[in-house]
Amino acid sequence: MELQNIREDRQAAQRSLNEMTPIQQEIEADREIWLERVKIHLEKFLTKANKDKDMLRQTKNHYWAQTHVCKAKIKILKARLRRALKRRKRHDRLQILAKASLAEHDT
Repeated sequence: MELQNIREDRQAAQRSLNEMTPIQQEIEADREIWLERVKIHLEKFLTKANKDKDMLRQTKNHYWAQTHVCKAKIKILKARLRRALKRRKRHDRLQILAKASLAEHDT
């Protein structure tokens, strides 16, 4: 029963397409042209969005890499600073002896 109703609906739709007046056919053609234009417009938007997405991905990767390079440089500089501070804290024995001898001689 349902299949028969579906078939009848299809046949009725076919007949209505064939029985369209010239004005209805023109309206339908205009509608199809309009839909094609909308499709082209949306495709342009999609390509632009894809380009923007790719550019954002590249920018993110660039700054991610730059951040890691800077972090590595900071680690190296901190290590150098630590070593320099350790060297500075060590007392030079010769310097201590020289100061002591100078203090003894009041010079």
